[in-house]
Amino acid sequence: MSITEAGAVTGVTDEQWALIVGPAAERGRRGSGPAQALSHRFLVQEFGPGAVMRFEDVDFPAELVHEPTRCFLRETGLPEDGFLFQFDTDVPLPTLAEYYAEERPGEFTEAQLPAGTGRLIRLGRLAGGPTPVLDGTTGAVHGWHEQDLTLSPLSTDISTFVVTLWLLHRGWGTTPRPGGLAGSGPSFA
Repeated sequence: MSITEAGAVTGVTDEQWALIVGPAAERGRRGSGPAQALSHRFLVQEFGPGAVMRFEDVDFPAELVHEPTRCFLRETGLPEDGFLFQFDTDVPLPTLAEYYAEERPGEFTEAQLPAGTGRLIRLGRLAGGPTPVLDGTTGAVHGWHEQDLTLSPLSTDISTFVVTLWLLHRGWGTTPRPGGLAGSGPSFA
């Protein structure tokens, strides 16, 4: 894995993404609310003003029926740029089926897309990794791997996914940290 001068990540394999995202996913717990307690204010302090998008009910696709996830996205929000994560702000929260039908028509057949594509909500993209998708019924975050047409677990819920983005932002972000240079690798000082 390497980071170019422009901040792009190259050479990240699916196995590396599993090592990066997997431990945070294991820290989460299933329950009636988010696994991680985060506030909108905290995310704004970490990612910057205007860099965290909160949603209104009209923004949610009908397939997003998991109420704890809806509440988290309304009250806390989602970073638009988590350094290795890019949220697609042009069309917020399309289902995976809608994304391919509207943005990349004809690229994949319905049979090539994962089962339940209609309930999987595309969150954006991970640099060099799988596409993070949210299961609208359970709140779990999965990785959609276009190369081999597979779906794999990323995080137990949206809050754990956001904590992972925060950890990556703190470790590899562009903000200088005490004891480390910006973009020089993990520095959790």
